Parts: sequence; structure tokens; C-alpha cells
Amino acid sequence: MKILITGAASGIGFDLAKALAIRGHLVYITVHTKEEVKPVKEKIEKLNLPILCFKMDIRNKSDRGLINTLNIDCLVNHAGIGNGGSLLYMDIDVLKDNYETNIFASFSLLQEFYRIKKQRKEKGKIFITSSIASMLPIPFIGCYTSSKAAISMLAFTLKEELKYLKDKDISISLVEPGAFKTGFNQVMIDNKDKYLSHDNKIYHNRNSINHLQRNMFALIEKNNTKSLVKALVKEIESPNPKFKIRRPIIQGIMTKLYLLLYR
Repeated sequence: MKILITGAASGIGFDLAKALAIRGHLVYITVHTKEEVKPVKEKIEKLNLPILCFKMDIRNKSDRGLINTLNIDCLVNHAGIGNGGSLLYMDIDVLKDNYETNIFASFSLLQEFYRIKKQRKEKGKIFITSSIASMLPIPFIGCYTSSKAAISMLAFTLKEELKYLKDKDISISLVEPGAFKTGFNQVMIDNKDKYLSHDNKIYHNRNSINHLQRNMFALIEKNNTKSLVKALVKEIESPNPKFKIRRPIIQGIMTKLYLLLYR
């Protein structure tokens, strides 16, 4: 199988690429900038696996067009960013930036993949990465979590549209990772400070807020991505993939309990 994973320079995306390549699949992975290509290719060379890396800024229409040159069977729409900060104080452009990447650009690529498969009369699989956090109102990360909530709703709707159209050739799966120790969450904690002016209460309390959030993630983050990667490999290889893949299971259970008790 030929598989494209966007946003796979490291973390979940790269771990998934390795696992799939070990099983004999040809995996294309994309990175955001040209500067990232060389170090990622060096990592791949050491592994001696069928993984090919190239630059694809999914917000760039020309870059997205590269998907037309690849005869892929499966798209893993994993690329995304996380801007932290207070919804009360952040510049609206910061919110737009998160939505532009995580929602509009991501789904533009998905539409292109779907169009190609329909033109070629081929079957295909689409996996869309959201987050367990999409269901949680986490202070100072709402920019990111709200974009993920939109992704989840779009995925649910796509599933129903395909059912309505009786389109059994394309499958849609929603991936909801929990908190993993990849460094992504820490980036969101750190980058919220740059969007704050120095004359508000949140800025003056930033150190205590950061400390609280770091402790929270240190408590719940899973040390490795094995549980999620294993589940994803199984569904990518399945002729009938499940719609929802959520790992770690315990984080999913705790989220459901929270929603049951507090919402």
C-alpha cells in the first residue's frame, strides 16, 4: 500500500511512518519547510526503510498539488499546529492561523485526494487527526482545541455524506490522540506568552499558569505512541477501517467521565 502522512517530521506521524514501512508499505511523509527535509531524510537513511520525505506546506496550493503526482491509496491528514494563549487577549489573526492550517488547508488536501480517487475510479482511505482535547475546555489552549473540535465535526459529517451518497469506495476515519510526550503540548504552553501584552493579569501570572499546565501534562502524558500507532496500523491495513480511533484508552474513558459529570 502507498500511504501519505502529512506533518510527520517527528512524533506520532513519524512513528506511524516507521511502523507502516517496517510492514512493507511505501510511505510518503511531508514536512512543513525545506529546512526540515534534510534532517528528516538523515533519520530515514539510518532506518533503511521505504519512507520518502518531501516538503509540503498544506497552506500552499501548489504544494498541495503534489498529491496529484503520487498514486497513493491512503491519506493520513496529520499536519497541524497549536497556538496557545488567552482567547480574551490573543490577536484574532492567531486564531485564524490555527484554523487556516488545521481546518481549511487540511480539508482542501482531503478534497483533492477524494477528487483524484473519484476521477480514477479507485478506492481510498482517509484518516483525519483530531484530538481527545477537542472535547475539553482547557484554558489557554482553546485556540487549538476548538480547531480540533471543528475537525471532529467535519469528519462526522463527511461520514454521513458518504453514507448518503452510497459511496463505499472511500472510507473516513477520525483519529483522536490523547496526550503523548512528543513535546507538542509544551510548545503550546510556551508560545502563548508571545501573544500577551505586558499590561494584563494573565501576563503577570504567566509563570504560575505555565507551571500548572506543565504539571498537568507531565501527569497525564503517555511516554510513547505505541498504543496509538498499533491501532492505526491495524485500521490502515483493514479493508473496512473503524471510524473512530482513540488512544490511550484510559484518557478516552476519563474524558467521557468528565463530560458526563460536568457538561
